[in-house]
Amino acid sequence: MCGITGYIGSSPETVLLKMLKRLEYRGYDSSGVAIKNGKITVSRACGRIQELEKVLVPVEGGKLGIAHTRWATHGKVTVANAHPQVSTSKKWAVVHNGIIENFAELKIKLRYNGINLVSGTDTEVIPQLLALSGKDGIAALLDVIPQLSGSYALLCLDEAHDKLFLAKNKSPIYLAENGQNVYVASDPACFYGYAETYYSLNDGELCEAAVGDIKFYTAKGKLISKEAEVLSGVDEESGTGIYPHYMLKEINEIPKVLRHVVEAYADDAYVSKIADIIEDINRIKIIGCGTAYHSGLVGADLLERHLGIETSAHIASEFRYCNPIVNENTLCIFVSQSGETADTLAALDTAKDKGATTVALTNVAYSTIAQKADIVLPICAGAEIAVASTKAYVAQLAVFYILALKLAKALLNTPETALKNLNKLSREKLLLDKPLLDDVIDFFDKSPSAFFIGRGLDYFTSAEASLKLKEITYVNSNAYAAGELKHGVLALIENDTPVVVSATQQSLLAKTLSNAKEVEARGGKIIVLSQFEIPADYTKNAFQIKLRSVDEDLMSIVAIVPMQQIAYYLAVKKGNNPDKPRNLAKSVTVE
Repeated sequence: MCGITGYIGSSPETVLLKMLKRLEYRGYDSSGVAIKNGKITVSRACGRIQELEKVLVPVEGGKLGIAHTRWATHGKVTVANAHPQVSTSKKWAVVHNGIIENFAELKIKLRYNGINLVSGTDTEVIPQLLALSGKDGIAALLDVIPQLSGSYALLCLDEAHDKLFLAKNKSPIYLAENGQNVYVASDPACFYGYAETYYSLNDGELCEAAVGDIKFYTAKGKLISKEAEVLSGVDEESGTGIYPHYMLKEINEIPKVLRHVVEAYADDAYVSKIADIIEDINRIKIIGCGTAYHSGLVGADLLERHLGIETSAHIASEFRYCNPIVNENTLCIFVSQSGETADTLAALDTAKDKGATTVALTNVAYSTIAQKADIVLPICAGAEIAVASTKAYVAQLAVFYILALKLAKALLNTPETALKNLNKLSREKLLLDKPLLDDVIDFFDKSPSAFFIGRGLDYFTSAEASLKLKEITYVNSNAYAAGELKHGVLALIENDTPVVVSATQQSLLAKTLSNAKEVEARGGKIIVLSQFEIPADYTKNAFQIKLRSVDEDLMSIVAIVPMQQIAYYLAVKKGNNPDKPRNLAKSVTVE
């Protein structure tokens, strides 16, 4: 979850902070910088990076440094728990992304050796162990790495060397150079404008980096060679432009993103790799977390209905532990905007071990999940900065729609109209004018809780809409299958509790509206989300958000956009920053 940067060259503070700001989506609980010029000088602060800038200690003639922006896992949000973490001897400074699972045992070992620990983090054991080893540089790192269990991307400073030292296991870290400078970061996007190529570290690899002298090692200390990769598929982060927040900008980019998806899938180059094997597939599993999981629910419905192949969606963090039935006739699709989601990556490894064909549906072509999967389906959403996913979710739905219809044509020779329908949708007015939403925003603002209900595809839309509301407005919001109301949920309905009823599927409309009346009878405030003309008996005490009418398989896209808008405007009304909600981060790289 955390962001790491490193740099060798002049004015290290300036470059480190510029790269670090590109990584703030990974965590913004605290941040810190360590600069070396002979000795190591550390500055740390709680809160956003601008708080660090206020306390940053300038180091005259600094030659290199490391920096970190934190999403707290172990230890509260305090300056003492911010990174870099430093050894008692001040010899080593370390920034870390990941979790050291055996930190408790290692702390016992350190205390036994007379070392007093001053933070509540798991990370502090690393610089202390490096100092305890009595070795310098890469030799110390090779000594300590075998003692660590868990996940880590490590970037270390040693007082004895003007070099950066790196190690990787299950968390991403990359390195680039441009002649007189060396750059390290959790995301190659940080290298944009600095370098044209970069190196990826694989699990179990280490690196020792100086200007003009970069060496890569195995965990046993054997020198290895690596080929640089061209820095491509990286979008320059261009700011919020005319919008006050990234989230609003990204919602407004949805029509453009849909057109990008249509352009990318205009030929069959991506889908054909799956079409070539689809006759041998008897089971499809879609795996993701949060918003990605919700898109997988929609994708599973589309694929199963159009292909007649058993398809199911799974929460990535549960997938490995439910003994999934996966074999060489299984197609597993892993959905991750960042391509670095730790639970999804672990699930991919499980599927590969069982012989499945693996597909990465991701926004980042250079990501670990994309590199490991057999087939990559890009979602073409461009840089998504806001923590709450909006345009990437819509892009995921669009790709699933294309995949279902194109595979149906290949397998069953059915007509394929996906690109035509999506192209038409991209030119519809999907965003609603804010005055049309103000009454609904007021309903939510006056209530401590909210509910979303629907059936079939509408239930999946309800789940995503509820997630958007809770993650940036902090309203206690929950989604339920409409048919489950009588099995416990109605006990929670109180007078004027807002209940959003998604009703975009003609075959389920009557039953869904009947469920809405049950809520209304208990005093709930009904908001109907539908493209249909709702009978007056159902709407006389309800508010309707009228949607565009398109192919029902695409209504999941049409319906979610106004709910994203409502969540955004309510968050702003409550004084929250919708781009950086509390306790959350964009890229979840720890389990």
